[in-house]
Amino acid sequence: MRSHKKAKRRGAILQEARSLFAEQGVDATTMADIAKTVGVSTPTVFNYFGSKDGILIALITEGAQEARDNSKVLAPRTDDNFTSILMTLFMDISVETLEIASKRIWRYAEAASIRHPITELAQSFQQVNDALLDLIEVIVSSYTLTLHDRTHGDPRQVAQIFYDVWTLTFQDLIRSPEMTIETHRDQLRARFEPLCRMIFAPDFLAKPTLA
Repeated sequence: MRSHKKAKRRGAILQEARSLFAEQGVDATTMADIAKTVGVSTPTVFNYFGSKDGILIALITEGAQEARDNSKVLAPRTDDNFTSILMTLFMDISVETLEIASKRIWRYAEAASIRHPITELAQSFQQVNDALLDLIEVIVSSYTLTLHDRTHGDPRQVAQIFYDVWTLTFQDLIRSPEMTIETHRDQLRARFEPLCRMIFAPDFLAKPTLA
């Protein structure tokens, strides 16, 4: 009973912190603000997470793990062209990433990890990115990945190429408060389509085959 109550309180702190970070920014939000919104003491919030970075780490890592566990894109498909399959995969990632945290929170986490690359927050941010790349590799490894020269692409390299393009495109999205997910989709497709035509054999691109 006690552990259930603690878990419920911890979840409430995370939920309210996520809302406050999104509304007024991470820097402008104090631990006291979070405590007041939840209805607990400030020391209680510190006891659970230690610092604002601790809250951010929990938001990002736990949210990312839950998204991976519940991912709808793990099963390989052959009912569409490969560009569209990749678009579905990466757009699902974009949507799920914004469900974990707002654009504002992701901007802060990205900037903080660049400014202070050896902090626990930066390391956790990198671990989330690495786990996402691993997941993409698992998904694309289900396909033969037939290249123009009829050899088969290395799943890790293919995953890295498209992950890098997605990352730059997603950064454009989170840096623009006004950009919609639809505009993001259009930008991503405009980058993926020529890249796919350059990399993959036309027959594989039109009708992907499983490995």
